[in-house]
Amino acid sequence: MEAVARGVVEQAIDDELCDRRLELNHNTFKRFEEMGLLESSESAMFGKIYAEAFSYFINYKMHSREPISLHEMEEFEKVIDRRVFEIKNRIKHLTGR
Repeated sequence: MEAVARGVVEQAIDDELCDRRLELNHNTFKRFEEMGLLESSESAMFGKIYAEAFSYFINYKMHSREPISLHEMEEFEKVIDRRVFEIKNRIKHLTGR
């Protein structure tokens, strides 16, 4: 994965981890959990962060008009793997669990 693509993914994660956005997402997903529509607001929050990072990556590749290689997908997963504990800890800190 080229440096710009990696930066796009990292920036998407950083944007999603800002306090205000995390708080808004938590409030929304917590309501859904209380309504019985979700089993875990924390899991939904993690899924949203992952989906946003993937969406940013796909959009970047679409605009560059280059196909996504298997190697790039593996690198995308490595970025997520490297930040998974940070993401999880930020979510847990916000939710108090």
